[in-house]
Amino acid sequence: FGHAGLTRIKMLWSKNLVDGFEIVGSANEDLEKCNSCHLGQAKRRPFDAVTTRESRRLERVHVDLTGPMRVRSLGGYNYSMPIVDGHSAMTKDYYLANKESMTTL
Repeated sequence: FGHAGLTRIKMLWSKNLVDGFEIVGSANEDLEKCNSCHLGQAKRRPFDAVTTRESRRLERVHVDLTGPMRVRSLGGYNYSMPIVDGHSAMTKDYYLANKESMTTL
């Protein structure tokens, strides 16, 4: 686990949002020495640009599952599963009450 960024830490301190919280010494220097922060800033090469698209509908579909949401929908759904056609970019969202519902579509 890491820590909040320097701006957020200073905001917590300046607004007295945490009892007993003090900044001692130079927070800038201490955060610069943080090994986790240093490793977290590592950059990966970007993905290659896609030069070809699928030539027909439903040749490739992309599916994702998002959730659980913090608040259930009025219909009692807690997950969202968008399905995107790689050719047309047409998207259909399905809403699910639980992960197990995903296998019955």
